[in-house]
Amino acid sequence: MTVEEYIQYRTGANKISSIVGNMFMKPFLASSLRSFWKYWNPGFGYYLLYFIYKPMRSLFPHWISLIVTFLICGLLHDLIYVIPMLMINGGGFTFPLITVWFLVISIGVLITELFQIDFRKTNKNIRPIFHFSYLVGTFCFTRYIDLMIG
Repeated sequence: MTVEEYIQYRTGANKISSIVGNMFMKPFLASSLRSFWKYWNPGFGYYLLYFIYKPMRSLFPHWISLIVTFLICGLLHDLIYVIPMLMINGGGFTFPLITVWFLVISIGVLITELFQIDFRKTNKNIRPIFHFSYLVGTFCFTRYIDLMIG
């Protein structure tokens, strides 16, 4: 499957305007945390799936592969944040906020899988509230860790 086919498959659209809209709206209607991440930014997700998760999955259990995939994704996102902060701080310690945040998110995904928590029976108008709250809550928790480390 090519990246274009994967994006169309995940977004359910083939026009750029629909793809972009679905890319960032469809995840909030997902029936689980795992599904949320399948739909979120499928272009980037394609590369994470085929070049990190699947090769790791052939060597390690699902939970290790998932955590490592989220960590690598966080590190890639952190490069955008950490490098400028290192420049501003003169090379001092910069907390890898996004990497730790993605680690926390991955643990939540695994916990919901373990307990088979899903929202299939939940009203689709309520699902975005849960997903958004989960993102904000895990970010606040990660920021708290950052502040405690100092």
